[in-house]
Amino acid sequence: MNLYLTSFISGAGFLLAFLLFFHPLQQNVKANRWLGVFVLVISIAFISTYITKTQASAVSTIPFKLLMSVQFLLAPALLISILYFVNPAKSFKSTNLIHFLPFLIYILAEFMGSRTDSIAGFSLFSFNQNVSFLVRDILPIQTLFYLIACYTMLVKHQANMKLIAADINQISLNWLVQFLFILFITVLAWLNDAFFEFPVLTETTPYIYTIAIFFLAYFSIKQKSIFSFREKDISAIAALLKQEEYPFIQPQQGKKTGNTAAAKPSGEIPPFQADPKRNKVQRLDPDRLASLSVQLKSLMEIEKLYLDNELNLPAVADKLGISIHDTSFLINETTGQNFYNFINGYRIEEAKKLLSSSKISELNILGIAFAAGFNSKTTFNTTFKKMVGLSPTEYSKKRPQQ
Repeated sequence: MNLYLTSFISGAGFLLAFLLFFHPLQQNVKANRWLGVFVLVISIAFISTYITKTQASAVSTIPFKLLMSVQFLLAPALLISILYFVNPAKSFKSTNLIHFLPFLIYILAEFMGSRTDSIAGFSLFSFNQNVSFLVRDILPIQTLFYLIACYTMLVKHQANMKLIAADINQISLNWLVQFLFILFITVLAWLNDAFFEFPVLTETTPYIYTIAIFFLAYFSIKQKSIFSFREKDISAIAALLKQEEYPFIQPQQGKKTGNTAAAKPSGEIPPFQADPKRNKVQRLDPDRLASLSVQLKSLMEIEKLYLDNELNLPAVADKLGISIHDTSFLINETTGQNFYNFINGYRIEEAKKLLSSSKISELNILGIAFAAGFNSKTTFNTTFKKMVGLSPTEYSKKRPQQ
């Protein structure tokens, strides 16, 4: 491995770890601190590599063994960081300590493996005073499994964000998904070093790590606060997201259930009809649900609440005078949609009217997007194409002007 790049990656990693731990914008604090630990461990790993290449005699020393053992904190630090990113009310629990067992096992194996004690001639350890295979062979496999777990959590997070926000472009954590992809490539290179030793892949590994460090540095500083809600709403949102894991308690968002009418792209709220055969636990009784359905329809069609570019689930709950959880339940029950599709359905209908009117000569596509309630051109184009089947530009050309 190129010693210059090894030194550079280690130094850059220490700087990035410092910036993450003391994030200048104080956003996603707990998540960034654990991400800082993750980057710090990477830096320490490259120090170990540098020492191995330049000071072979130091490999058997206790300080070096400690440096090697720290690498088993790599995967747990990343996983816990992702947990804090996707959970607004996450707290560290004793059950999380299980992720640190490999670290403790390695320390025991490393520092006790050299013992020569035996019982009835049987050696207590048969590592031949060398447990480096744990780092070389087992650690990359462990990291691979953790990457898969992290990716699964991020996919679930992106679905959950559609329960509480109409624009998830800034909070979807796509940058972390991309970062996991880069890490996946580095783990493949790591596995190559352990088992296959293809020379081309081995030579490119330091460059992959360099790209990963720069990528993470850029997006770490650029990232937005994931849950920039009022303090009193955070716990309610956390409860809602947790409830989604138990569909037998609450109907899954965005799916047709019982009395739920088929979802309509327009965002229209169908008349509410109670279903006496329904066996799921109701958060609201039928009369209350019907009353709130009328109120919600008024907010959307008369007050046009969806034109608020920063609209989110807590804001709608405030307007209705009910809890965040009940608001999510109301939208699901009366429209069969999640919050994201429900609000953006109305916005798309508004955009279609603007694209078919004289406004198209006064506003560009970005102007139409903002006028319809969207706060980014990307979200507008993507959502419009998905719901209408045409891009906004294609739609404006095909529709006759009113």
